[in-house]
Amino acid sequence: MEKLGSIKKSKSLADKAYDTIKEAIIYNKLKPGEILAEEKLAEELNISRTQIRSALSKLVFEEIAFINKNKNVIVSDITQKDIDDIFFIRESLEPLAVSLLKDKITKSQIEDLKNKYIEQLHTIEQFDGYSFIELDYDFHNTISEYTGNSFLNETIKKATLVTKRFLILSGTVPQYSIIANKEHKEIIDYIERGQFEEASESMLRHLKNVKEKILRKNA
Repeated sequence: MEKLGSIKKSKSLADKAYDTIKEAIIYNKLKPGEILAEEKLAEELNISRTQIRSALSKLVFEEIAFINKNKNVIVSDITQKDIDDIFFIRESLEPLAVSLLKDKITKSQIEDLKNKYIEQLHTIEQFDGYSFIELDYDFHNTISEYTGNSFLNETIKKATLVTKRFLILSGTVPQYSIIANKEHKEIIDYIERGQFEEASESMLRHLKNVKEKILRKNA
């Protein structure tokens, strides 16, 4: 396991440890199946085991890690069935959400989506995979929110939340973030031009590409 480096005691140490370990998983420094040993992590990050334990509990709650029968905390893995199941929902509902924006989305809402694209572009330039994933989650949920259909929005939010975990565990963000960001821009461009059928098709292509990259990484 690569060393993660010590962290500054500037804010909640448990939260900082959580961010650091999660980022290490995103960038494949910590891989699925690897043990997250409290003592070793506490030494590397230069904080107490109590803070590490709190961080690991949060990772377990989010199913990014799990506790095995020997009480070790392990980086989780994902199966092809997990990916197939969640993307079946996303590929069915998110293109629909885009099509429902026709005659509904406002100019200010389109500007909001553009700003999210730009923010995400900045995270790529800054090699900030953690923030990229958070903004990806926000981008997709904002589109569903703008439909005004609360049931659709809640279902998509649950599906994208699970996908956040997939993206973290797959370690594909550094390699494919530029492509994904460009696909977001294509969706926005179609929406701005009022080409909602094309925007819906673009969303479907984007989701299929994301799924393919995650599956390729887990093959």
